[in-house]
Amino acid sequence: MKHARNIAEILLEKQAVTLNLDEPYTYASGIRSPIYCDNRRLMFFPDARKTVCAAFCEEVAAFNPDVIAGTATSAVPWAAWAASCTDKPMVYIRKTAKGYGKQKLIEGGDIQGKTVVVLEDLVSTGGSSLNAVRACQEAGGAVLAMIAIFTYEFADAPQKFAEAGCEIRFLTNFSALIQAAAARGALSPEQLAMAQAWNRDPQNWGPQHGFPNAASA
Repeated sequence: MKHARNIAEILLEKQAVTLNLDEPYTYASGIRSPIYCDNRRLMFFPDARKTVCAAFCEEVAAFNPDVIAGTATSAVPWAAWAASCTDKPMVYIRKTAKGYGKQKLIEGGDIQGKTVVVLEDLVSTGGSSLNAVRACQEAGGAVLAMIAIFTYEFADAPQKFAEAGCEIRFLTNFSALIQAAAARGALSPEQLAMAQAWNRDPQNWGPQHGFPNAASA
């Protein structure tokens, strides 16, 4: 990941990813976390947007797909920008099919028999991202890869994509981000160790550090 440190710095600078070891965030699942990702913030900053888009385009060009697909809603703008800079057709993938009209799951065009690269903003456990890949495969597309801005680097996600026959790439990741945060003085050595402990065992991290998990939202 040649862009990993630079894009990690951008995520921190633009507060697309924030860290709070003193008052950890609560996820919808109820688990407590010292890290929160909101990559939608990157759309607001032209300089950051340009850098991330250039990295996406470089990664996409390596696969030279017939079509670029973006996951709804967070990756739709990235897919549109990447499709524009690489002169490729673009579709987007709904989380669920429309309940009316043509009831489409994939919007924009027919990907039957075409090679596809799927763009995503964040991969955590990989579940929703993998659903997007499978939607393309079920529509007859050959998914060459999924490329995401950021990953929490949970251990089971790469295996899920391997089983689906889909390569996965990231512009940056959890390890690069917390190292960049430590270098900026945003994390002490003790806080760095706490963040790494969360990454190894997110489910039990909160209770082990005095932050009880909450009920699922």
